[in-house]
Amino acid sequence: MELVLQPTFETCGQACIAMITGMDINQVIKDMKTSGSTSIGQLIEALDFYGVKHAERNTRISKKNPAPHEYSILTVHTDAGYTHWALLFDNKYYDPEFGIIDGQYPHGKITSFLAIYE
Repeated sequence: MELVLQPTFETCGQACIAMITGMDINQVIKDMKTSGSTSIGQLIEALDFYGVKHAERNTRISKKNPAPHEYSILTVHTDAGYTHWALLFDNKYYDPEFGIIDGQYPHGKITSFLAIYE
């Protein structure tokens, strides 16, 4: 996995897709037809467009699902008050805003995840 930093404040979703696919972030923005904030539906559409296997839907973190899948897109409610996308891969967080994080995620609460299957 190679870290892709988001080029603007609102392109964390596009950066996550770029990391997963190995595509250039600008091409992903073009293919997704948005340089703004993204929904989980838009991320799923992009994964489908690029042929990436994934879970059918987002899974909430709960007693039944206390931890994200080992490779997944994470929904983060940040300490700064906005919703953010990041990746979990190989026991590390690949955050398009904050970089690679080893250990506990420090920038907010992870509330759900979309599993990615290789």
